[in-house]
Amino acid sequence: MFHKAVGTVAVGGLLTTLAACGASSDNPAQGSAADLTAVHVSPSATPALTSTAEVSLPIEDYLLRNDEHAEILQASRIVVRQCMARFGFDYIVDPDPAAPPDPKGDAANMARRYGISDEATAARYGYHPADGSLPAAPTGTAQPMSAAERSVFLGNTARYKGQSIPAHGCSGDAQRKLGEGLDERLPERIDDASYQQSMAAPQVAAVFRAWSACMAQRGYTFRDPLEPLRSRLAASPTAAEIRTAESDLACKRKTNLLGVWVAVESAVQDALIEKNQEALAQTRTTARQTLARSAKVVAEGAS
Repeated sequence: MFHKAVGTVAVGGLLTTLAACGASSDNPAQGSAADLTAVHVSPSATPALTSTAEVSLPIEDYLLRNDEHAEILQASRIVVRQCMARFGFDYIVDPDPAAPPDPKGDAANMARRYGISDEATAARYGYHPADGSLPAAPTGTAQPMSAAERSVFLGNTARYKGQSIPAHGCSGDAQRKLGEGLDERLPERIDDASYQQSMAAPQVAAVFRAWSACMAQRGYTFRDPLEPLRSRLAASPTAAEIRTAESDLACKRKTNLLGVWVAVESAVQDALIEKNQEALAQTRTTARQTLARSAKVVAEGAS
């Protein structure tokens, strides 16, 4: 008889498990503080941009796309479910929350990375996501695992009902079958570091001031283009919100805020990628191997 095991030990965390089980303190892919600082970086050219729809940042070559994350998670679920079934548990995983709308399906979230950037979306939805909705609140319906289920999932004990539990449990079983050492932390840290450092760059600070002055002329008091996104929004877009969003984009066009910010952040990322080239190359190779194994597991699970 099967017992239902609801996956509140997040299978999304299996990506972290794949990283943690294959990482060590001297793993070069983890990077260091010195490797994540770009000093005196200046772009060689600044494009004129009115949208980020067709823009890619250098670090995106090393980040897993949303669909790639989804395939690894699907493969992880299949392996964990098969493993848990051997111990009499029917492993159930609540669906992951929907990812934010992202036309390119990448991890850099270019659609909203620099605030809103699409005129058609802003004219219809203001600062809301492209479907006009706010992110759904967690339902809180998942039930926690029992102690026995957790032991099998994590491998807290060596045996369960006379059967040997795999090392690190069924989550460890997924890690071994999909590949050890997948560690996205370095490209993700570069993605975050470049964003923060770009906002502190003199060119970006100056264009923020120009954008803010433009907005002030239209009756709005915002210090930077991210501030409107932090404002409390109504359940659905309002006329006032849409007017604000349209002014926001008009001032972005006038100041070329998107072009300046993209150019500066790309230059920062180029510098950080150069500093970490060997580790990033290994990250990409490992990710491709994990994706190939994941695709095989998914294909076999569907057959």
